[in-house]
Amino acid sequence: TLLRVDTLAHRCPSFSMAELCNNVGASLLACFNCNGQGDDGVSIVDDKAVMSHMKERLVKGIAVTKYSRSSSPKIITLKSDEDCTELFFEHKGARFEDGECDTFKLALCGIRRATDPDPDVKHFAGSKVLRDNLDPNRALEAFILEGPNKVTINCKVDSELEADRIINGFKLLFKAAKSQSQ
Repeated sequence: TLLRVDTLAHRCPSFSMAELCNNVGASLLACFNCNGQGDDGVSIVDDKAVMSHMKERLVKGIAVTKYSRSSSPKIITLKSDEDCTELFFEHKGARFEDGECDTFKLALCGIRRATDPDPDVKHFAGSKVLRDNLDPNRALEAFILEGPNKVTINCKVDSELEADRIINGFKLLFKAAKSQSQ
C-alpha cells in the first residue's frame, strides 16, 4: 500500500499528501504523521511536542464517551490542572465523580488501548465493560484509563486517530509524571 501511495503521489502531483494519507486511513496517518501536523494544524514532531500539545488539550478539556458497569454511556470531559499534575473529570461543566472518576495524580495513572490484553481475563482484549458495550469494529477508538486501586475508566472518542493521539499523549505524560515523583 505504501508503494501505491508513493506511486500515486508521483504520478498525480495535484493530489495533496493529506488527501493521500486520508485515503490510506487514520491508522497509517497516526503512525507516519502525514504533513507533520495534527488535524488542528499543530505540528507534532517529537515526544516533547506531543506532551506539550497534550497538556494544552487537557487544560482545555478533551470530550470522551465514558462507559460504565452501573450507568448508561455519557459524555464527560478529561481535564487537568494548569501544572498538569492531576487528572479530573467534568460532566456538563461541573466536576464529575462517580466512584470511578475521581481526581487522580498523573503519576499514579496508566492507559491501555481497548485492543490490548485484558489483565483480568486471559485471552480477551480491552475490558468487560467495553466488550459488553462497544462494537468490536470501534475498538481502535477506545481506551482504558487506569487509576489507583484498580480503578478503570472506559472511554471512546470519535476516531482512531483521536484515540491514538490521546493514548500516546497520556503515555508520555504518565511516564514523565512517574519519573518526576521518584
